[in-house]
Amino acid sequence: MATYSALAKRLVRTAAISAASLTSASAATSDDLYNRYFANVLDGAPCFARTYDEAFLGEHPSHTVRKIEIDLAKKNADGMPNSSDRFEIGFGLMLRSAPDWYGEAATCKTNDADFECFLKGDGGIFRLLPQSGGGLRLETSEEGIAIEGGAGEVQIAGKGDDEDRTFDLVQSKVECQSASAYFEGSNND
Repeated sequence: MATYSALAKRLVRTAAISAASLTSASAATSDDLYNRYFANVLDGAPCFARTYDEAFLGEHPSHTVRKIEIDLAKKNADGMPNSSDRFEIGFGLMLRSAPDWYGEAATCKTNDADFECFLKGDGGIFRLLPQSGGGLRLETSEEGIAIEGGAGEVQIAGKGDDEDRTFDLVQSKVECQSASAYFEGSNND
């Protein structure tokens, strides 16, 4: 009986050490991912964006978004600093049909392989998936997202609407500058 008890204790101890190792490895992975994409990117506040030119929009008539951008907020709405466990971003987009920006804040968390974000005001869920070259792919959920803006609320994507469900964003301060007016209180480009 003593050998069985000693063996059982060793197995429990080994399992506890393995679980602790997996937890710290997982945390390191999510911290590394957060640091790579949102800490000190472009020597300042990280910003990822995409502007669709007239040629692209002409080839994709059901694509409704002209510009889209995300940028890291300096801190969370509650004043706490951003971290891999919880960080806040600004989310803005411009439709092809009007020059008004639509925007909302989103709270995100880092998973092992991506970022999961929740738009404020029940605006929906989207994921940011790392891409080669340092970009992020923004994928909305099947339900899509809803954002407030100059002309009211706009809904993007949803079931059967693949054109506005996935956006490949690149690091770009220049493209994000046109949305900064919205996030500073103005709604003009």
